[in-house]
Amino acid sequence: MTLGEMLKVRGFDPLGMIAIRNSLHPDDMSSDFRSLADVIGANALSMYDRMQDGPQIAHQALVMSFAAMADGRAHLTGLRTFLLRRQGIVPGDIVYDYDAAHLLHSFIARAETPCFYDAIEQSGLDDLIGQLVVQWPEPLTDNILAANHRGLTVVAS
Repeated sequence: MTLGEMLKVRGFDPLGMIAIRNSLHPDDMSSDFRSLADVIGANALSMYDRMQDGPQIAHQALVMSFAAMADGRAHLTGLRTFLLRRQGIVPGDIVYDYDAAHLLHSFIARAETPCFYDAIEQSGLDDLIGQLVVQWPEPLTDNILAANHRGLTVVAS
């Protein structure tokens, strides 16, 4: 079953929904953040996926956030509406998250066009958070896809 098909069964229209596969960019690594597990352990993943190099996600898009796993798989970590901020304007929860400051500073140093999003939590898939696993299609560097992409297949739910 594809992710888009599963969303339809759950009452969602996948058209216009976005799936983002979060992995730790090599330039964002530090002694505090050596892996994505460190980002998750610091409770910073929901912040990290809201930092994009350029306006990669449309304003008011419904976004399914996934955390990268081995073998190109990813597990669901959240469902939120993303609200694009003016270029360079960082949300307060990111600026004042001192535990994740290294991520912000590393991101700003590497990004050509730093863009940030506010996010509004959405319900409807809460029971699948941490349970839904998808196989991400190659190339894995395409980390932002339409949720109805035919290559996004459900592995476990």
